[in-house]
Amino acid sequence: MQLLKNIKRLKTSFIMRSLLEDERERAVQFIEKRENECTALMEQVLKSAENVFVLEDVLHGHFCALFYLRNKSTLFHFIPFVKKEPEADFNFSEIQKQEIEKALFVFLSDLEIFCVSGEYEGTLFINSILRRAGKILLDLREYILMENDFSSSACLELEDRIDVFVKKCSLEDKNFLIELERKYRLEEVVINQKEEDDKIIHFVLSKALTTQCIFCAMKIENGKLFAVAKAGTNAQGKNYFQLGGVFCREEFRNRRIAFFVIQHLLQFIHSCGKKASLFVKVKNEPAKKLYKNLGFTETGKYGISYFQKQ
Repeated sequence: MQLLKNIKRLKTSFIMRSLLEDERERAVQFIEKRENECTALMEQVLKSAENVFVLEDVLHGHFCALFYLRNKSTLFHFIPFVKKEPEADFNFSEIQKQEIEKALFVFLSDLEIFCVSGEYEGTLFINSILRRAGKILLDLREYILMENDFSSSACLELEDRIDVFVKKCSLEDKNFLIELERKYRLEEVVINQKEEDDKIIHFVLSKALTTQCIFCAMKIENGKLFAVAKAGTNAQGKNYFQLGGVFCREEFRNRRIAFFVIQHLLQFIHSCGKKASLFVKVKNEPAKKLYKNLGFTETGKYGISYFQKQ
């Protein structure tokens, strides 16, 4: 896509451009203070991924926002100036805000964005620009951001259980996990509760098993071994590992099995010297209670929006 190779430069102090390789450490420092809001973005910066873009104030040499475009359709963002009480460097005038919106409008207009993911106010800001560009918003999902800094070690003290056992999974365990992944995505990810193509589910799970860390609870019934719950990371940043894909079969819920699996995952994250972050649906009270019992505290809001594919 020509736009992504040569970002259009406007007659303004704000431009959108690709992040240069020798700017990676600068980008890390830019988002590090609020990494819990953008762990997935931090992961891609650390990996030197392509399609990382910066909104720059060229007059002052400041980074103003950072973006990662995955598969040309999913936009992860870090936009500190949209906060209700932005830092001094991001306390822009109305004229400056208009220039920023123009730069982002040019950048976003030619993209086929399907999903926007990041801190809630930032997602709303991007949504407004995409809608002005004629994109049709299908769904906006609100989440609570939570983190665990392990200031209390209680969450790491494993319960004694004999009904299930927990293991760290590898690609060889994909067949045990595929049904859990299918049900998780149907309940938590896909729009309008439509069944996904099995090829997509297998691809997503295989990638997670090779690039992330997944634990699952296994059980034996009638001589058959099967997975009843899972939890893993979906992003591994500099200071935070982000939890995701947490799911328990409906018939095994309310037995603290998910709690048990997450404990093993938290032990792993703590052993890596990282903090844990996650986002959970605003109205999912059982899940919020579970995470609070595991030492997580609320830190903000997160938003994921979905747009009609062109």
